[in-house]
Amino acid sequence: MENTKDNQPGAEDQSLDETEPSSAVQESYSTTESPTHTIDEKALRIMNIFDELDAEDLNKARTRANPFETIRAMFFMNRAALKMVNIDAACDFMFTTMEENENFSNKEGPIYFADICAGPGGFTEYILWRKKWWYKGFGMTLKDEHDFKVADSCCASIAMFQPLYGADERGDICNPDNLTDFADRVANESKGGLHFMMSDGGFSVKGQESLQEVISKTIYVCQCILALKTLRPHGHFVTKTFDIFTPFSVGLLYLMYLCFESVGIIKPNSSRPANSERYFVCRNFKADVRTTVIKEYMWKIVFRLWELKTLDKDILEIVDAEVLKQDAAFFQYIFDSNTRIGNQQIVALKKLAAFCRNPNLIEARQDDLRSQSLEYWKLPNQNRKRIFYRVQDLLTDLGLKISQVVFQLRYVHSWEAARAKLGNINNWLCAYIYSSDRSQTVNFVAGVGYSNTFHLQNNQNWVKIQSLHLVKGTLLLADFVKEKIFVNNQQVTRHSLHVIDAVSLGSMNLLGHSFEERSKLIRIFCKAVNKESQSIYSVRVRPKPMQKLSNFLSDDSLIRNPSTGNCSVNLPIIGFKSNLEMHDVNALLLINTETGASDHWVRSGMNEFHKVNMFMPCQYLDQFKKHIAQEWSMI
Repeated sequence: MENTKDNQPGAEDQSLDETEPSSAVQESYSTTESPTHTIDEKALRIMNIFDELDAEDLNKARTRANPFETIRAMFFMNRAALKMVNIDAACDFMFTTMEENENFSNKEGPIYFADICAGPGGFTEYILWRKKWWYKGFGMTLKDEHDFKVADSCCASIAMFQPLYGADERGDICNPDNLTDFADRVANESKGGLHFMMSDGGFSVKGQESLQEVISKTIYVCQCILALKTLRPHGHFVTKTFDIFTPFSVGLLYLMYLCFESVGIIKPNSSRPANSERYFVCRNFKADVRTTVIKEYMWKIVFRLWELKTLDKDILEIVDAEVLKQDAAFFQYIFDSNTRIGNQQIVALKKLAAFCRNPNLIEARQDDLRSQSLEYWKLPNQNRKRIFYRVQDLLTDLGLKISQVVFQLRYVHSWEAARAKLGNINNWLCAYIYSSDRSQTVNFVAGVGYSNTFHLQNNQNWVKIQSLHLVKGTLLLADFVKEKIFVNNQQVTRHSLHVIDAVSLGSMNLLGHSFEERSKLIRIFCKAVNKESQSIYSVRVRPKPMQKLSNFLSDDSLIRNPSTGNCSVNLPIIGFKSNLEMHDVNALLLINTETGASDHWVRSGMNEFHKVNMFMPCQYLDQFKKHIAQEWSMI
């Protein structure tokens, strides 16, 4: 099994100047490209056997001939997921251990990734199955027939995945405006770029298999430029390609090779051996001057290809042939890879032809190779099965009774009532809340999978919240807020879930964690499940902004309307192109973080929460602040 750490060209190359690429764009009215000398001519001729095989006979023979065919899709939606499983394992699981990467391990999560031209979403399904809410994905693919269907997964939650469709809302990656829109939105949410990107694009080439490389060139370069525009330093990239014979394809891989510390070409065992599919894997993105120059150059190529779309004209070459030949290590690597995979394909095609002629032939190694592969890929031997989960199942798993999540907000209306409970004010945090004594918006919220998210209404019924996806096994305490968002001086209202505390996050039981530990995990979780670029369709999710009670003395963020007396507070801006974000305030929540205090309520239920937390209406806050200041001055 090929590994990207082996058989790869060296990371250093000086054949391109660091300030200006020594490459030339060659355009022609011809749409047929001649192969470079990066493939054995005999192998190229034999591979045209695809054109001679009957499609129906080919499909029947493939099931019996392919040694890895019985692995199928396992518990995933389709076979594409198994390709990413295979690639990840062959790369020492570098895509699903990003949080352990020394370049990212000291950063607070989640890990951000993108899945491009990959509907229905098998790559994403694998990543989210393996990593849950520790990873967050963005996707772009064509709408409708080729759209993402991650919501149909039986093993991964759609809560951490956000499909985007670009400026034209169609998901056409070849449109430069869509690439820019995607990159801008990802930058807004990831605050630093993607940790890795996967792409699996291609066109239907039925009857034109031998021209797949030529037909797919535009999608190749658009996937590559999107990686360069969205990856953070040291990020990884994997993209599907097919034959690598033409000057355009070889030149494109060369440019990408210069932008990463190491690259490799993998033909996964889960990819059928008789086709020309393979994956180009790039490790450790180099955000240096040369990469910037290459990115600008490739961006011009993308624009030119878009302009040529309606013309009978094409780009045949993007790196001068002499430049490629001067880099002997790279050129030889491409030649060796083409020869090796081409020879494997020839053997597989001959085998298919034999199986087509003789329907009694079987591949005896299928069962053994299936078992060995699952062990190497660290996959359980399970089939696809949908399991329904209820709120009662969640409470049972957490060892809670319904009575323990029934409560009424408890308000204090005077300094004397608050002081009797405060004790050491250094143990307290505070937060402005939307909930009031007239309208209770602080409730438990439960996520039980798929689109099933509920809140406890009037301490009686679990009512479904529309347009909110939380990971199965999640139980939160949250303030349901109406936020005011200003974009270009236009105000819109958006519902938002402000998470105060959590009992469990996606089946991760937090009963043994301190309030500080829970708060850190909540921050990661909220970033993972919030879908900022789907404001029309989804409820926002963010951690409730909190501060030490001692800092409340100098806090001037509360805004009072002098004519109405109503209060509001500004929020950290997380919206795409937002200028200002805020919400009305009706009370101050006080939370005791002393060990054994705030931790006790999640063990005994909300009845205990009353004993260690308080809600003070806004009209009493000035009096409260005055007394707190006097108390603080005496400490």
